[in-house]
Amino acid sequence: MARTCEKLGVRLLIFNDLQHKLDRPITHFEDDGFQFFGLRHEPLQNPLNRSLKRVIDIVVAVPVCLLVLPVLTAIVWLFQHLQSPGPIFYRQVRNGFQKQRFHIWKFRTMHVNDHDAAQQASLNDPRIYRAGRWFRKLSIDEFPQFINVLKGDMSVVGPRPHLPEHDEQFARLTDNFYVRKFVKPGITGLAQVNGFRGETREHSALQHRLEYDIEYLENWSLRADLAIIAQTAVQCVKPPKTAY
Repeated sequence: MARTCEKLGVRLLIFNDLQHKLDRPITHFEDDGFQFFGLRHEPLQNPLNRSLKRVIDIVVAVPVCLLVLPVLTAIVWLFQHLQSPGPIFYRQVRNGFQKQRFHIWKFRTMHVNDHDAAQQASLNDPRIYRAGRWFRKLSIDEFPQFINVLKGDMSVVGPRPHLPEHDEQFARLTDNFYVRKFVKPGITGLAQVNGFRGETREHSALQHRLEYDIEYLENWSLRADLAIIAQTAVQCVKPPKTAY
């Protein structure tokens, strides 16, 4: 048909109704000389953007690990020694980039051997020792995750990683839940700075978090990462009500 149109001097137009058939926006991109259709725009598919994001991760994580983490470790150890003796750190398996599992590091905020690892922390949770409530509220317990950032398991900014059991549970509630695995998980994220952090009790809260995670995935920029980091720093001083 194309050859016949060219021979007759007729302009051939091909109607692209892929977006209508799939009932979602379509993006076009080229990789290594090949052209593709995709279901969403993903800035972090660009190697340059991924490199810039990694540079920010290292620039932030190195001074935190060298200067801040040792001081916090001493403070947390002191309160643990007085209120809940046991290991300083808590290590747990989480799902990361493309569902690859890794061990996340946190300061221990719960009593030793007094909880089900798959049970989400709740308001006034009796498993949490007194100082641990403040460590969680001020996000101090999250600081060891900068070690995960240096190892490359996580980024400073990205969707929060969950337990594999929670991922499976959430995926049954929302069809596109695993889309958030297209990028590395983060210590903080767009959902968290918009008030969606802590326990996920309602389907609507899960849906809002997922919407923010996908919005971040589709609209990533260096400016956005820096803005989220700045907002997170403010929330460490003035935590939202959902922080517990």
